[in-house]
Amino acid sequence: MKFTEKVEINNYDVDMHGIMRPTQLIAKLEEIGSHQMAQYPPSNDDLRKEGKGFILSRVVMSIHMDIHEGDDAVGETWATDSRGLSFARCYCLNIGGEIAAKVYTVWALLDINEKKLIRVEEYPRQLGGAADPCFDMSLSIRVRMPKADEFEEIAKRKVYYSDTDLNRHMNNTKYLNMFCDFVPDIENKSLKGINISYISEAPLGEELTVMHKELDGVHYFKTIRTDGKTNCEAVLYF
Repeated sequence: MKFTEKVEINNYDVDMHGIMRPTQLIAKLEEIGSHQMAQYPPSNDDLRKEGKGFILSRVVMSIHMDIHEGDDAVGETWATDSRGLSFARCYCLNIGGEIAAKVYTVWALLDINEKKLIRVEEYPRQLGGAADPCFDMSLSIRVRMPKADEFEEIAKRKVYYSDTDLNRHMNNTKYLNMFCDFVPDIENKSLKGINISYISEAPLGEELTVMHKELDGVHYFKTIRTDGKTNCEAVLYF
């Protein structure tokens, strides 16, 4: 079942060009998903009280038009195509009846106390009825990353208080800000799409090694934790 909600875009949501920041777009759409869960429990708060929580494992977003402050925006979301350990959810932002952005996400549900993942069939999802099929993303859900030796180390990036959420690790929406900050001449580029895979958490105080590779105008990123584990892989399309 689709859940629809008006989205207010204000001056805090836009960049120096007056265009909505992609991180703000993702955050607002994810909030609509939380509102749907609150209307059709269990909500995120209910799950948290039970020692459970959803963790984002992948987000794919295609941006089809510039979004500005005051635009007549409506967001839609629905859960779909969930199986095994993967909970899929789609989002769509419409401006004046036209699709401005599409987002496809995959989540894992974690039992924090047991430190194990919960299967789809074990989760009493309601959400008002059967899920609709997801739309065609136009971007590949799975991408082939460059070989490890093709990446160049470009920075060390610590996880600060301002990056964290209730789980005390870097919030999924903060990663895109971080990667955009490392794209050369970003102020003169227009982001058209992203594909980010969250592999392991980055807790408060962690220092990430940021690796980068540009190929035919596409920017590939990888972040490595101090223990050597890959934290995140990302592709930014301009």
